[in-house]
Amino acid sequence: MQQLYKYFPLPSDRMGVLWTLAPIKDACILEYGPAGTTHYAVEGLMQLNTELKARLYTTHIDENDIIMGDSSRLKVTIKEIDQQYKPPVIFVLASTISSVVGIDILSICQDFQPEVSAKLICFTGGGFRGDYTHGIQEVLTILAEKIVKEPQEKIKGTYNIIGSNIDCFNFASDIQEIQNIMSEGFGCTLHTVFSAKTSVTEIEEASKAEFNLVIRSEGIDCAKILASKFRIPYAAGAPYGVHGTYKWIKTIESAFSIKANDIFFARQAEKAQKNLFKFNHAAFIYENLTGILSGNLDFVLDILPLLRNEMMLDIKKIFVNHKDYGMGRKIPEQLKEKVLFNCDEEEKNQMIKEANPSLLVGDGVLLELGAHIPMQVQVANPNINHVIKIYEHTPFMGFNGAIYLTEVLLNQLQANRKKLQART
Repeated sequence: MQQLYKYFPLPSDRMGVLWTLAPIKDACILEYGPAGTTHYAVEGLMQLNTELKARLYTTHIDENDIIMGDSSRLKVTIKEIDQQYKPPVIFVLASTISSVVGIDILSICQDFQPEVSAKLICFTGGGFRGDYTHGIQEVLTILAEKIVKEPQEKIKGTYNIIGSNIDCFNFASDIQEIQNIMSEGFGCTLHTVFSAKTSVTEIEEASKAEFNLVIRSEGIDCAKILASKFRIPYAAGAPYGVHGTYKWIKTIESAFSIKANDIFFARQAEKAQKNLFKFNHAAFIYENLTGILSGNLDFVLDILPLLRNEMMLDIKKIFVNHKDYGMGRKIPEQLKEKVLFNCDEEEKNQMIKEANPSLLVGDGVLLELGAHIPMQVQVANPNINHVIKIYEHTPFMGFNGAIYLTEVLLNQLQANRKKLQART
């Protein structure tokens, strides 16, 4: 059956490439394709509640270029960008059309490299290699392979975050929370983020850091390359909920042989636990609170224990907003019937109807499809209704993330108390 979408079709690897490069401040991105294709990509960025930090260009191509196989526009545009802005690197992207007609931008750029100062790095997928997770993985891997330089020195007590990208709804606040945990709890300082809130220069110097924190599966290959080339150890995982954050802290301690500030973390955990008790007490007067969760695979698996075990919510279905290529984390056996990959909107509508949940915790599309469900919390993109996030201290991660989500859900309970069924 053909999948039909009203709100947001599954983004391709091309969009994942653009989303991962877009927040790199001094980067130049050149897409070899029609202007309308690039314009659509910029429109897509507006669904992510972020700003384009890199310079994004298109060569534009028309039917004559395609029929005659004329690629001169690409060389002319690369030359112009190189001379006018003198960027350290120009990322050259194949568009869907240039990929379909088989224009070999990789060979073109290799031949043209001696004539420009900027390093030319090509992404040739053009939207045909898979969904957006492939594009994110490809960029993170290429950054480690081709941008990061041999360190002049190591900076003691510093770390990189790998996998914080603008496709994550709360990336800015979650970066702040990890910084808070690492600074107050371990005395460590953030060096570079791959690839939100960063620059080419910062990525070039990422090898100065002592260790890497990988917070999504698409960043594992990047971390392995940095470990192999620059001897930077890494740990994978993300801190959600009280128990999940404690587990993550112990992983950091063990992986990098650094001592945690136990008093600081105990106080943070106690504060979060007290607020979780408040939620559980408030929720107890209602009949079983059921929910549906959506987001990328790492996010839903990491945040699920907080919702299910610490907030006692009965999560009926989990929608993963991409395909299952078998590259990411394994689904626990007890969740295999609940976790569903890349459902179309009609399937989601049907499952919302069947589950009839009290709560939706997910992306803008899920919340729009289930507009009649009383309790709703947006935790993932796309940001269909353009929810504005300015203040960068409302995390989902860490002890403070547990407190913030508790506050949001308590307010949802209060606002919808007349719509929820009271326990008899």
